[in-house]
Amino acid sequence: MKKHIFMVLLVAASAFSALAQSDAKLIRLATLEWPPFTGLLLPKEGVSTYIATTVAKAAGFRLLAASFEWTKAVEKGEKNPDFEGYFPEYFSQERDAACYLSQSIGVSVLGVASLKSSPVVWNKLSNLESVRLGVVDGYVNGDELDAAIKDKRQAVEVASSDAVNIAKLRAKKIRAIVIDKNVLDYTLFSLGERTNVVFSPNPIARLSLHICFKRNPAGLDLRNAFDAALARTDIAKLEAEYFQRMFSQH
Repeated sequence: MKKHIFMVLLVAASAFSALAQSDAKLIRLATLEWPPFTGLLLPKEGVSTYIATTVAKAAGFRLLAASFEWTKAVEKGEKNPDFEGYFPEYFSQERDAACYLSQSIGVSVLGVASLKSSPVVWNKLSNLESVRLGVVDGYVNGDELDAAIKDKRQAVEVASSDAVNIAKLRAKKIRAIVIDKNVLDYTLFSLGERTNVVFSPNPIARLSLHICFKRNPAGLDLRNAFDAALARTDIAKLEAEYFQRMFSQH
C-alpha cells in the first residue's frame, strides 16, 4: 500500500509540474490527505476537491491539487510561488487576515470521539478539561476549545493526522480525540468498524470550509472569480451526489 501511494504521489507530482508549465489558466492549490474531503485515492480526490474543481471549471479555470501534510500544505499555499493557495481551510479571524478566503465550499461538524466501552460524556467544554484530548497539529478546533488549549486549561496530545489519532483511540492509547464527523464515519466505514467508536452528540463547532487564496492582487482576482461561480453552484447537491456514488462503490 505504501509503495502504491508513493507511485500515485510521484505520478501526481509529475503531472503537476507539466501542467503548471503548459496551462495559463491553471489554479494550483496545496491540500492534504483528509478523507473523505480530500485524498489522492478517493473518487475525484475527495468531496472538497470535487466541489472546488467543479466550481473552478465554471469560473473558467482548471484546478490541480497537490497533497502534503497539513502544516506543509499551509506553508506551500501561503508562500510558495508555485501555488495560488490551499484548501480546505476552516474559517477563523487569523486565516481571514492571512489570505483571501473563498465563500464556503462545505461544512465540517467537529466533535469528540471516544470508545463505546468508555464514552466521554460532556455538556459544556469545561467538562472536557479532565480528559486529555487528541488533536491534529495545525488544525483549528473551534474558537472556544482553541482558547482553552492556549490557556493550558485543556490538556491535549498532538498528532500528525486524524488517521494517527483514530489508531491511538482504537488501541486505547488515548481516551478521546477531536475530529470531524465525516472523517470519523468514513475512516471507520473503510475499516469495517462502525460500532466501537462513538461521536458525541454535542458538536464542538460547525466550521465552514474554504479555499485560502494568497493575499495578493492575483489571489484576490482568483477568489472573486471563484466566488462568482460558487454563487451559481448547488454545493449541497454536489456533496449528496458525491457521497452516494462513493459509498455505493464499497
